[in-house]
Amino acid sequence: MFIIAAIAYAFSIFIDVSVYHFKYYIQDDKNIRHLFSMINIFQYSARFFILIFTPIMAYLTESVKDRNEVWFVTLLSHFFVVLFLLPLYSYRFSSCFSKRIINILNLFFGKSKPLKLTYIEKQKYLQKPFIWSDFYLFLTNYIAGFLFSISITFLYFISFYYPQKALMLSSGTQIINMFGSMLLILFIDPKIMGAIDDGRGHQEITILTTSRILVHITLILILLSIR
Repeated sequence: MFIIAAIAYAFSIFIDVSVYHFKYYIQDDKNIRHLFSMINIFQYSARFFILIFTPIMAYLTESVKDRNEVWFVTLLSHFFVVLFLLPLYSYRFSSCFSKRIINILNLFFGKSKPLKLTYIEKQKYLQKPFIWSDFYLFLTNYIAGFLFSISITFLYFISFYYPQKALMLSSGTQIINMFGSMLLILFIDPKIMGAIDDGRGHQEITILTTSRILVHITLILILLSIR
């Protein structure tokens, strides 16, 4: 059951990141809105996996009351995230996975509406020199991912040190989560979508994937240091 929690959390992050790969690889000029509705359905499915993760972690924290177990599941969650995100570097995996999921969603929710997806050729990892705007995207996404991830997963471990302030900790983590989400909505999403509209985007989604992987490596190192 505890491994299920770690895998569920990793799936939720995988979905959040892979959605940007979907927006890059899934293009059809005649069905733009329809495709985006399918992508949104897939993106919201990440919430389902969070709803698996949080009750299990709450049970571990409040009923089992095993700090070492909570620490291990938290560590395992971030390890699985790194493991799940690595295949997104593969053109073959990202392209085929995106099209397969969209076709399945279209079958169930789009009444099998005919799609003519644009073929996206394989691109080099660095299409242009790494410039300030790319570093800004990397840093902004790193901070957003860090705030989002630490607010969800570290809450349960930290609560062992402040058992009488569970509500305060919960409120604090929601505020941190909100700031991470605002960074994503206001600064990251518009830049990546703008790059895709301009016929680019591959370097941007690669930067996004890399920064999110480094976030979870950082959180793994933090967990190892406070063990």
